[in-house]
Amino acid sequence: MIKDALRSLKKDLDRAVFYWLVFVLSSMFMFTFFHLALSEAVGVTFIYSNNDLPTFLTVFDVFVCIIVIFLANDFYVKKKSQELAVILICGGTYLQLVQFLLLQTGVLMILSIPVGIGLGCLCFPALSVLLKSMSRYEIRLVLGTQSVVLTACVIFMEVFWCTMLNLGYAYRNSICALLRQENETKTRIFPVIRTKKFRCIYPLLYFGCAALLYTCGDGPERMLLLGCAGTAGLWGCIHKILVPGLEKTVSQRWSDDGEKLVYMGLFREDLKMSFVYMVLFISSANILCAMMAGTVGNSGEFALCLISFAVVIPLLAMSFMFRFATEASGRKKQFATLLKIGYGESRIRRIKTRELMCLYGFVMGSSLVYIFSIVLVLAVSGLIPAGVAVVILVIFTASLGICGMINRRQYI
Repeated sequence: MIKDALRSLKKDLDRAVFYWLVFVLSSMFMFTFFHLALSEAVGVTFIYSNNDLPTFLTVFDVFVCIIVIFLANDFYVKKKSQELAVILICGGTYLQLVQFLLLQTGVLMILSIPVGIGLGCLCFPALSVLLKSMSRYEIRLVLGTQSVVLTACVIFMEVFWCTMLNLGYAYRNSICALLRQENETKTRIFPVIRTKKFRCIYPLLYFGCAALLYTCGDGPERMLLLGCAGTAGLWGCIHKILVPGLEKTVSQRWSDDGEKLVYMGLFREDLKMSFVYMVLFISSANILCAMMAGTVGNSGEFALCLISFAVVIPLLAMSFMFRFATEASGRKKQFATLLKIGYGESRIRRIKTRELMCLYGFVMGSSLVYIFSIVLVLAVSGLIPAGVAVVILVIFTASLGICGMINRRQYI
């Protein structure tokens, strides 16, 4: 069983590397951010909560890391369902199934945690220099007992619950359920308002809140509330308007355009598949930008928000990339069918490229509606330098752009 698990890990190396990287980056970020937040300069105290915004920011960032790990683990394990079904068909027991599953996820977790903590320690000098240049006072980052204990507790909780979820997944699924699971990994979308009459509320909420951002030059703290409301509007726009609209119009509007029919159909499936990832990514970007807007008067807190944005956004972009890469790896049969009915390889490459352009373009465009508005208002009002506004936009666009190019290379 050990050889089978390692052979399966080697066979599915690309997906395993993505899964491992998510654990590495999450562990590294939590380790460094706990040390940064609990340093003397920032002074977060989880018992007395003297610093409200840094405490909230720390909890928010750690929560995002935990969610990213759980989502990556859940999808990685579900994509192993056919191999688990084969083990059961061949007479394997539940204990052998557990052994096969835990050997793969356990090896990746064990290898990722020390690497993440080691990279976090290497980041201490660079973070100290960066914070000194931004906040104009020196911050020394050294290993602290409380930070190490908190990081260890969070990582232990992650590993424990991921292990329990994997055991439960192996126990509750039969052979038939595991065989079907490969095609049932799309995210379930929970309705917000069921009545069709109220669909117009969502675009009004989304674009209305974006427009109200331009009135917040004298009160940037209001941007956080508008960012959260806008995210709720985006949730409804995707679920209630965009996806149902594509389901009705793809086969009708583009029946004469074979390429567009295919890539818009795939784009529709991508929206369903990555709905939670998209909302988590866009809402985190909006909330972190809005929090930066509320801390422009405090250089230390503003630097903390900017560092959080610079780390959380690439981490979420990688998680989104991992989700798409894992889903795309199961489309070989669909594209083989296209080859058989006359689609050439060049046309299929073009279809894949346009599908990714639609997906990443939608995520980037819907996010920049708020991010660009926030940084523009702050820059025009003189609350942040124009250089910082450019850095925020570059971090966001570069993270998505690089992940999109990696997805395209692997997809094609």
